[in-house]
Amino acid sequence: MKQPKRTSSRHAVGPDALLQALEPGADEALLHQALAHAHYRPVAQAAALAADGLHYALEPALMEAFRRFAALDHKRDPGCIAKGALARALVALDSLDAAFFRDGLKLRQLEPTWGESVDTAGDVRASCAMGLAASGDTGALLDLVDLLVDPEHRARSGAVRAIGCTEPRAASAVLRTKALLGDAEPEVTGECFRALLAVDADGGPGFVARWLDGAGGVELAELAALALGESRLDAAVAALRARWEAEPFRRPWHQVLLRAAALARSDAALAWLLGLAADADAGTARQVVEVLAVNRHQRRVADALRTRLATRGDAALLAAFRAEFGNAAEADP
Repeated sequence: MKQPKRTSSRHAVGPDALLQALEPGADEALLHQALAHAHYRPVAQAAALAADGLHYALEPALMEAFRRFAALDHKRDPGCIAKGALARALVALDSLDAAFFRDGLKLRQLEPTWGESVDTAGDVRASCAMGLAASGDTGALLDLVDLLVDPEHRARSGAVRAIGCTEPRAASAVLRTKALLGDAEPEVTGECFRALLAVDADGGPGFVARWLDGAGGVELAELAALALGESRLDAAVAALRARWEAEPFRRPWHQVLLRAAALARSDAALAWLLGLAADADAGTARQVVEVLAVNRHQRRVADALRTRLATRGDAALLAAFRAEFGNAAEADP
């Protein structure tokens, strides 16, 4: 591995030379040198390598570099590339410095773009939110609630994910409130759904299922369905099935209910989808073939679906199965 000459000056070693030397497995001394550099690129690379290599001893150097760049203008760290990498590294290294992360929540970096200014520090605040939650600080939730009204949707999403890592009962109450109030960016509400299902396996599915009727908009209904499927909870699959069966006149977006069930990869979800493949109308059966193709490499799924379709004796559905499942369809009876 190339090793640039050691020096105490942040400018003596060029950033390109350091970047060439900063490879996976770089030693701690080199990473420390790079973190002290004045250019954002080697600092960001060194931070990523410190996290990947679990270099816990570099925590003070990572913090020092973050504070140094936080005091500079956007030209010295465009897009918060260095600060973002440093914050992510400190989270990955399980830093427990709540005061540091709390300060990071306040970071703003306005950068000019097309006649206006854009705050590029939203992701940094999101990382610091996760670090603060993971620190176990007793007052963390109060600061994270403040971040739920951050102007940047990435910071709000980060706050939601971080709140999901705090005490479950309190987190559930806050996440429910945020979901009910909504957000200008539907994805933030989608994050609420996912976080809530993670902290409240008992009550979460029923709450998130409220959005499945589409009254709050198709996008939120789809996000709710996918969150339910990704949770892999039996109660979530039951909610998806109940909504499907409550829709006598289905619209195109209702296919997301089947796609979400396929994502669950549970016995309950598979039983429901295979039942539809065997007994539902041809259009629905075709949709089941399409959504179950995500599991095409699972022989059990492919064999079970093939059997149901063969029993129907529908040549078009069997052709669709072969098209979607590829090699898994070679053993057709």
